[in-house]
Amino acid sequence: MAGMAQTQNVVTGKVIDPQNKPLELVNIKIVETNQYAITNKEGVFRVNGSEVNNILTLEFTYIGFQRLRIPVTVKAGETNLGNIALKVLDLSLENIEINAKRNYTGQTNSSLVINRDLIEQTPALSVNDLLNQIPNRKIQPPSLQNVQNINLRAAYAPTTDGKGSFELNNAFGIAIIMDGNTLSNNANMQSFNPGRIGGMGTSFITSGSTYGIRGTGDNRGNYTGDYTFGGTDLRQIPADNIESIEVIAGVAPAKYGDLTDGAIIIERQAGKSPAYVRMQLRDNATSYGFSKGFEISPKFGSVNVGINYVNSFQDNRDKLKAYRRINTNAMWTNSFGKDNRLKNTFSVDYGRNLDGIKYDPDDEKSTRTKFDSWNFSVANRSNYRFNSGFLKNVGLNLRYSEGHQVSYKEELVNDAYVLYSTATTTGITEGYYDSGVYTAKSLIDGRPITASANLDFTGGFATGSLVHNLSFGTSFSYSANKGLGQTIDPNEPRGTVRVVGTSLGAKSSERYYDFRLALAQKDLGLYIEDLFTATVLGKPLSVRAGMRSDIQNGYASFSPRTNINYEVSKNLRFGVAYGLSYKSPGLAQRYPGPTFYEIPLLNAYNGKVNESTYLVYVERYEPSSVGLKPSKSESIELSAQIKIDKFNLSVTAFNKKSRNGISTTQNLQSIELPTYSATINPGAKPTVTQTGIRPYAINYYNFANDLFSDNQGFEVILNTPEIKEIKTSFNASGGLFRTAYKSTSNTLTSKVPNTIPTDPNYAFIGVYEPENTKAYFSNGRITSVTHIPKLSLVVSFIAEFDILNKNITPASSQIPIGYYNRLNQYIPITNFDKANTSYGHLYKTPEELSEKDLPRIISNYHLSIAKEIKKRFKFAFNVYNVFNHSPYYITSTGSYTFPNSSPTFGAELSIKL
Repeated sequence: MAGMAQTQNVVTGKVIDPQNKPLELVNIKIVETNQYAITNKEGVFRVNGSEVNNILTLEFTYIGFQRLRIPVTVKAGETNLGNIALKVLDLSLENIEINAKRNYTGQTNSSLVINRDLIEQTPALSVNDLLNQIPNRKIQPPSLQNVQNINLRAAYAPTTDGKGSFELNNAFGIAIIMDGNTLSNNANMQSFNPGRIGGMGTSFITSGSTYGIRGTGDNRGNYTGDYTFGGTDLRQIPADNIESIEVIAGVAPAKYGDLTDGAIIIERQAGKSPAYVRMQLRDNATSYGFSKGFEISPKFGSVNVGINYVNSFQDNRDKLKAYRRINTNAMWTNSFGKDNRLKNTFSVDYGRNLDGIKYDPDDEKSTRTKFDSWNFSVANRSNYRFNSGFLKNVGLNLRYSEGHQVSYKEELVNDAYVLYSTATTTGITEGYYDSGVYTAKSLIDGRPITASANLDFTGGFATGSLVHNLSFGTSFSYSANKGLGQTIDPNEPRGTVRVVGTSLGAKSSERYYDFRLALAQKDLGLYIEDLFTATVLGKPLSVRAGMRSDIQNGYASFSPRTNINYEVSKNLRFGVAYGLSYKSPGLAQRYPGPTFYEIPLLNAYNGKVNESTYLVYVERYEPSSVGLKPSKSESIELSAQIKIDKFNLSVTAFNKKSRNGISTTQNLQSIELPTYSATINPGAKPTVTQTGIRPYAINYYNFANDLFSDNQGFEVILNTPEIKEIKTSFNASGGLFRTAYKSTSNTLTSKVPNTIPTDPNYAFIGVYEPENTKAYFSNGRITSVTHIPKLSLVVSFIAEFDILNKNITPASSQIPIGYYNRLNQYIPITNFDKANTSYGHLYKTPEELSEKDLPRIISNYHLSIAKEIKKRFKFAFNVYNVFNHSPYYITSTGSYTFPNSSPTFGAELSIKL
């Protein structure tokens, strides 16, 4: 055994602090093999180096110290690195990272890494504020008053509420991965039935009325705190204890599944650390945080605990709209066995959100909405490293999450009376009369449950001079929703669906839908990937190539992925990447529940319920999502990194094809039903007589793989060296995105006149060619960073420029190809005539197409200052739109647009105890 140990190729070293004292429990990761190790009491570590001449990257992390990466060439026997000094992370360091940078030694060619250095200088209310570093993304000032979804590498024309189908699909396809586990939104079912009128984008509980300071032009309306069909709401993730964020907007490694538009990988701090107290004050929010990592004992490892509380308002002058959040977490890290080969991290998280709009005394309906939730999760990450043989490491990640979501709205209703039915089967039934004065309540109760398991192996072997770092494994995810569901009371219908005596047209209707009826979602994935570096023309060619297979909603997919980069010299590197990826539909798309439609056939009402009769036809429609495929994306990416005299330029160009995006498509039907007349009988029910048959219109929405988009563009990041005389460096970033997006089904637009015409062929719904829009977006910024280490001072100034923001629709989309009359009978149009009285009004003017074009370059300016005192007190201050620069332009429809937000400021005090 001793002889075998002597022949092993190992890498050793000792980690020390600036005072040359050994650091215990330092986390060491071998990036290529995913192996983990920690230092002992003497600060010494020992990891297996496997094959000779293999180049490994060792990453050292320790809370409160600057992250360090060291490339190591493995030699025969022992490779001793000597003393490795970690630097305390503070503003007196000469080389702190102030801007996000491309990391070509990361997982992909498109990796953008935001380190703790930068996080420490950025007062942030949530992780969304840290993502302002992404190039070609408009900087968003910190706020928690809207759902925070993110889109990557797309230029969809933005909707006012962020609920456009293309926006939702892109956000849904971005995987948020925290500590190795995906924060899935697949079990989220918080919406009304999307099969009702309006489809997916209008199926949420909304405020329905304006809120804010009246008379200031700052009134808002139709707020919703739900994020079904989209990505995880980033407001829920605090930034306090995040160690690093890696944004992969391009081709992700094969180990990451259930995504189409990239991944955001968040690693949190775990281990021994001083206590930190953070307090942040913004013009509309206050935030408090505490974190502490302590060692229980050498045998029982270390525990890191944290708590964060935020209280924010839309407007401090009128606190109608509020959002409060509390997050707590605890992480226990320990190592076991010989040479501490087994590393285990167990974490517990609890978060609670209180989001809503209170009663407005000026609202005659006394509308009140709330979107409250809590979430609890437990996770365990284990890694065991082998010191010999093919296998190098085995990792097992387990996570269980359970939450409770409540979406609620109430408003006063004041009608003469309401008509309703409780029938749940198709047919003609007698309905009910009730008072029209009541409080309409809507409650959606969801209890999402998700569980996941990821088993990962890494191995190593050599073929000739090539050293292969092989990774392979499997993943399983489970999603269910045990909530009460859509708890609708039919005899107190909401305003948009209720039938009153004066509106006997067909109406969509609502019934109770138990989310527990939805079958649990079970997705399985397998992957294998090889990472190796070959020598081509005397230069290193790094290749990461793999294959992934997933089974999602009964569909099997195969996803080849590769990231290749070639280092021509230390100053020039080129890369190419290609990959396929798939995103499974969520529970709300698989099981939207039955849709009901009510057609009043007779309302014989004389003011006395016992002497009145209401006949209604109820249509129950069961949408089927059996054939719903996973959405798909195919990406190819070219990249280059150029270094010239300490100038660092990275350029990335991409082409991403998104297919089978999920949306709702309209289904129009016509049905023939009997007509009735009634004879009033004093003291008794009316005498009802059938008088004939007439057609009626019924409209439904179904989920379908209806969305397609082609995305092209490029991103640029330029970092300059420091100008020593003024201690200032510069960073310039930006890009250009072009997105051509369309649907496969025809576009339907309703144009119902105020007065119903007598013409039986009058057009009520126009049918146009499928949506086909081209959108362009370009944003750039120049950042100057003045860093004076002796003063522990950093001053950052950003000049931001909106360069291009334009969307175009073809002229042919103005002309209808057919229409439906009031009975949903389809009538094609062969030669459109604007003068035709039946359908001429369907012509869309250019203003109706909502085309947009930024008329000129719009600038904005932001400032931030960070100062450290005695390495224990840190003060950070930032202002968005520091000069109150408020340009505007007039759109083609004559409305005024103000692209810059009002100035908003914040200050953060951090104390290290």
